Amino acid sequence: GVARGTCATTSGVPSDVETNSPNSSVTYSNIRFGDIGSTYSGTASTTTTTSAASSTTSASSSGAAHYAQCGGIGWTGATTCVSPYTCTVVNAYYYQCL
Repeated sequence: GVARGTCATTSGVPSDVETNSPNSSVTYSNIRFGDIGSTYSGTASTTTTTSAASSTTSASSSGAAHYAQCGGIGWTGATTCVSPYTCTVVNAYYYQCL
């Protein structure tokens, strides 16, 4: 166990507590209830990851290259693919030239 107040580190086995102290109770503190994001006002940390685009993902005036992204929620690049590839829905956020 872990030292907690005046309790011994060997205490806390549920069956022992129930047998030796049948009227005992546990009080939990710092429990928060509410909608997600409504119970904490701290500042969240931000992580930014960047990477260089591969030459196979660049778009040309004739459409996106094979395996490139060609659509999805928030996508602002090419929405057509070079021939013979077609823009295929992978998920709502990512369409790919396959």
